[in-house]
Amino acid sequence: MQTILVPIDFSAAAENALVYANKLAVRLPAEIVLVYANTGPTLTTDSRATLLRSLTALAERLRYQQLTRQDGRRINYHFHLSAEPLADCLEVLVAGYRAALVVAGLTLTDCATVTAAGAPLNLLPERVSCPVLLVPPGRQELPGRLVVAGDFARLGSAQLTPLAALGRTTAAHFDLVQFYPEALGDSAASKQVLALSKSLQAAQQYLPNSDTHLLPDDDALEGLSEFCERQQAQLLVLGTADGCLVRRFFNPHYRRTNAYHLRIPALLLPTSTLPTAACCASCGLRQAAEARLMARVSTVTF
Repeated sequence: MQTILVPIDFSAAAENALVYANKLAVRLPAEIVLVYANTGPTLTTDSRATLLRSLTALAERLRYQQLTRQDGRRINYHFHLSAEPLADCLEVLVAGYRAALVVAGLTLTDCATVTAAGAPLNLLPERVSCPVLLVPPGRQELPGRLVVAGDFARLGSAQLTPLAALGRTTAAHFDLVQFYPEALGDSAASKQVLALSKSLQAAQQYLPNSDTHLLPDDDALEGLSEFCERQQAQLLVLGTADGCLVRRFFNPHYRRTNAYHLRIPALLLPTSTLPTAACCASCGLRQAAEARLMARVSTVTF
């Protein structure tokens, strides 16, 4: 029996994540630990009891949402009240409960505006030793078609084999996609492309029902979103050592264009690294430029 951690703050996003986690718990199977991270005053005995009743009521209310009564009864819930912010306690809880997965509601945040302590889960994958699954708003079904993208030279059996259990059925289809810069053209570049192709083929052995795609694109994020839309993916798995890419992925900017990658659940594998100083500086410059532009627009009169 596996364990899924679901952070709960009683928001609509958290409820949506729990609905999806319920479906996964039946499919895997797994038990669920609802985690409430207290960021306010120290909890008293009475307030702890009230919170536990609220968590229990939430779990019971959502247990049968989009599940049959028989499946709903199969899910076992546990509850954990933490006195620390989620960013500080999550990895301790993952280790303590031996969690296989964290499921959370998607929060879009400009990485130039947050600190590590206040970062939502999509900015913390490198701090957690298990995958983090982010669920966007709306009704989301377990996937029949999954896209896996990232650095396949770093992805092996430990990361890829468990993915087969996430599909709606055991016949779920996987598209393994690797992007490389379009400018590559000399012999050294050809060797790099060949190495990428071999990494893709090696990864395919862990997911037999899969196709591989080695595609040229200078912007992996834009290319990935477009690729997911073409394939009508229902889940994106992202395993990359590029922490900057992960942060760009969940920028609110993409909501304006209704980007496809923000409309499907995204599973972040624990392979990313902290963003580089150059990326953080670039984000800060971009944010300052946008602020100047908005200030200029606000002074225009008609």
